[in-house]
Amino acid sequence: MSQREKLLAVVDDDLQQDCSDYRSLRELMQMLYGHLLERDVPEIERINAQIDNRIEVLAARAQRRSKVLTAFRLEATGPGMQRLLASCSGERGEALQRHWQQLGDLARQCQQLNERNGRLLAMHHEILQQLLLGNQGAQLYTHQAY
Repeated sequence: MSQREKLLAVVDDDLQQDCSDYRSLRELMQMLYGHLLERDVPEIERINAQIDNRIEVLAARAQRRSKVLTAFRLEATGPGMQRLLASCSGERGEALQRHWQQLGDLARQCQQLNERNGRLLAMHHEILQQLLLGNQGAQLYTHQAY
């Protein structure tokens, strides 16, 4: 097996593992939403720790892909990855393209779930601020005699 084939095998394995981890991340983010609704702090903390661990693993594989792209004398960017994938033909090329597309889809899904969770947290924060301010906030918009 040539050096090129070995590096492509690493990329393929990493993409498949990333897809698996993003599926797990998607599930964790969906679970997190339910616990955010319930304001179940211990479960929120537990799930956040799992999310952090998963993200660290994903980041490490992304770094490895960047090194592989550099070894192929390509930019360590999305377009660099596209050039690498375009240079592959046959079953290997089709598999790499499929895994890369799947990874992009899963990453977008996780981003959307993260944004949804963030909106829920922002709403919770706003409600708490209103409760903490009590009547102080109401006086901001009433007629003041100076």
